[in-house]
Amino acid sequence: MPELPEVQTIINTLNNSGLLQQRIIDVKIYKVKLLKNSTPLIFKKFLLNEKIINIERKGKFLIFHLTHQKTLVVHLRMEGKLFYETIKSFVPKAHLRIEFFLNNKHVLRYYDSRIFGTFHIYKEHQHLKAHQLTKLALDPLESTFTGKYLSSKISNSNQAIKTAILDQTNVSGIGNIYADEILFLSKINPTRKASTLTIKDFNNIAKYAKKILLKSIKYGGTTIASYKSDANHTGQFQKMLLVHTKKGKPCVCCGSKIIKIKVNGRGTYYCPRCQK
Repeated sequence: MPELPEVQTIINTLNNSGLLQQRIIDVKIYKVKLLKNSTPLIFKKFLLNEKIINIERKGKFLIFHLTHQKTLVVHLRMEGKLFYETIKSFVPKAHLRIEFFLNNKHVLRYYDSRIFGTFHIYKEHQHLKAHQLTKLALDPLESTFTGKYLSSKISNSNQAIKTAILDQTNVSGIGNIYADEILFLSKINPTRKASTLTIKDFNNIAKYAKKILLKSIKYGGTTIASYKSDANHTGQFQKMLLVHTKKGKPCVCCGSKIIKIKVNGRGTYYCPRCQK
């Protein structure tokens, strides 16, 4: 699943691709279930002849700002991909779900093998009142995200700290990969109850969350399974992972073997010595 760095990398790629200021001249929808608050007819009518002005992010949501104060809000979920391609480029039709045809002979194509993605349309600013966005917490790259903020959200929770920081109503944008990396650098066992953490622990989580996410964005995100920022590019941060996917390998700090366990059903990697 694309996490915050992958979503931001996709946005950076699209914003620099030539997509901006292009007008949508046709929309073809091959999987209606992706449309969550409109019918295919309403969705197409809403988007036709609008230009894509800018793309930004809220948590893991992509927000397309269009002309005439309209917005398109997209969540990629597990396997969604948005590729800006020429109209004549090869199209693997097995997973093609939506096409947005543009006036410059390019197409913004949405691919999704599992069809879990979501597409919502709103008049400008109404998306900020939408349930899926209003319930999101701050993400670690926001200036007001601090250890104190994190403590206020989860210091009374009896959940395992990993489970707590994966909850998007506590921290927005962190997924399984980065939770493991953040807790390793913070020297916190992923099964430890959030309520037992000190303000120093929360400060470390906030500090390393910012550091890791920014570094991952710099290297184009993490590709372990199928993530790509466009049809020809994968992320490179997987080469820098310290614990995630490293079961049985020596810890970079102490040499102990990395262990893999399940925390609330999620595969979790940690060092038993550094993260007692």
